[in-house]
Amino acid sequence: MGNSYYNYVEEHKLLIECFCGETKIEDVFELKNKIEANLSQVPKFSVLVDIQENTDKPFHKMNDAFIEFYSKSELTLKINRIAVVTDTPSQVVNTILFIDGLKEVFDIPIRVFSSLEPAINWLHSDVSIDKIKLMLEGFKNTTVLK
Repeated sequence: MGNSYYNYVEEHKLLIECFCGETKIEDVFELKNKIEANLSQVPKFSVLVDIQENTDKPFHKMNDAFIEFYSKSELTLKINRIAVVTDTPSQVVNTILFIDGLKEVFDIPIRVFSSLEPAINWLHSDVSIDKIKLMLEGFKNTTVLK
């Protein structure tokens, strides 16, 4: 799955996704399909997406593909909120374009953040920030950045 990772923290009903380095759309879809299969029995959850170390450039066709994927996915109906943690202006722009496109299909509250703590607070999760940071560091240490 390339540089795409996830972990579901069951006791907090929180899906954590991390996209590091350069990610191919096929890898992202593979990850999303795996998540959908593994969380098919989970009724509702929130999502924290960390793209701070993602090096992809804004690409509108990729955004359109993500929106189409979400519009067809049963998983989307189970999502309470999505928080996306970004680091660069281009990541913010790409995320806002995704949010605008998804609003036409689903009414999922999605916000963009520049750090983890406000994102976790907005998701109404009482998971430890340290636990999340450890998890994300583990993902990022697995990644081969090019």
